[in-house]
Amino acid sequence: MLKFAIKNLFIKMVQTILIVLSIMASSAVAILSYNVSNQISDGLTSNAQYYSLIVGPSGSSTQLAMNTMYFTDDPLGTIPYAVKTELEADSRVKSAIPFAMADQYNGYRMVGTTTDYLEGKELKSGAMFDNTTVFEVVVGYTVAKTCSLKIGDSIYTSHSEGEEHHTPFKVVGILDRTYSSFDNICFTQLRSIWEVHEHEHEEGEEHEHEEEHEHEDMNEMVCAILVKAKNPGVAMQLKDEFTKIASYTVEGETKQYSIQAIEPMSIMRNVLEDTDQNQYIIYGLTVVVVLMNILVISVVTLLNMKASEKEIKLMRLIGISMGKINLIYLIQNAIIGLFSVVLAFGLSRLGLLAMGTYALSKGVVLNGSVIYFPEIILLVGVFIINILPTLIWTLVQSRKDGLK
Repeated sequence: MLKFAIKNLFIKMVQTILIVLSIMASSAVAILSYNVSNQISDGLTSNAQYYSLIVGPSGSSTQLAMNTMYFTDDPLGTIPYAVKTELEADSRVKSAIPFAMADQYNGYRMVGTTTDYLEGKELKSGAMFDNTTVFEVVVGYTVAKTCSLKIGDSIYTSHSEGEEHHTPFKVVGILDRTYSSFDNICFTQLRSIWEVHEHEHEEGEEHEHEEEHEHEDMNEMVCAILVKAKNPGVAMQLKDEFTKIASYTVEGETKQYSIQAIEPMSIMRNVLEDTDQNQYIIYGLTVVVVLMNILVISVVTLLNMKASEKEIKLMRLIGISMGKINLIYLIQNAIIGLFSVVLAFGLSRLGLLAMGTYALSKGVVLNGSVIYFPEIILLVGVFIINILPTLIWTLVQSRKDGLK
């Protein structure tokens, strides 16, 4: 019966292909939209929950959050390192982690911080950089793989394209794959970011004044400070107190700095509200496509069964029971349904790969191996819907005499 069902499908090749393409396309769109929206949501909230506050320069709170936690956009500017010292001296603060983003290596951004920023991240090989040693670097999984880096290699960063620094960084560690934006970043001790510019300034007296001034401004400055409060209740107090305009002395010069403190989870909720609205639109369109697909499948299947009445009568004449005939058509539609949902799943994974670059620009890495349970439910539902018209038709026919 299986051979007969497969042979019958090949006879109606064009019709079979059209049904498969219809089921595959609608199912792939449905599970792809669900998977992407959930991975983005999970990715945006994964890091935000670790920190009570982010303190940085005044400006876009969303840009500050996305830059410090997901490495997207450019830093808003810099604030004095003294703000970190002030935070650490506060009895309500558990820890204050400095964050500075400057320079790049082969297009991958360099972040100056402490090992606390990489808490919870596993190493594939090597060790974490030493918080007291400069010019050591831990590189993300993708950086190491793409650039063929290994422990002990030296890398040279650049401020921009064509402006490579002369001070090498030694690769001491490679992060294990995290399926996040951490895979695409190089991490070093904060002072390394400052000193590489100091060295360039000392070695290049002939550099332009503007470049020298920029290098000097890097010292004792950070792009942001990520704060963990001792308890959630004091986060709002700290936010109010560290959103201010205050005077700080940097390298002997006192200036006023405009500072803001933001709650990352609150910012991410606002971002996700916009994402959710787009998600509902996608879901709505997907439902319409699936419903139309169900209608098409049902009509085509019933027309096929109606057109096969002569074929069925012929099989009955040669002694094939109606039960076996019904089973042949059920097997035939089951093959179409199974083949379609398998292709739909494969197409959705290809879609994740294709959308990976765009998602990465938003600080989220789409992992093709992540499968949500509702995706399986949807595919099973599509499979059942595909064989349902045939099942109903065969049940009706089984109550009749095969030959009228």
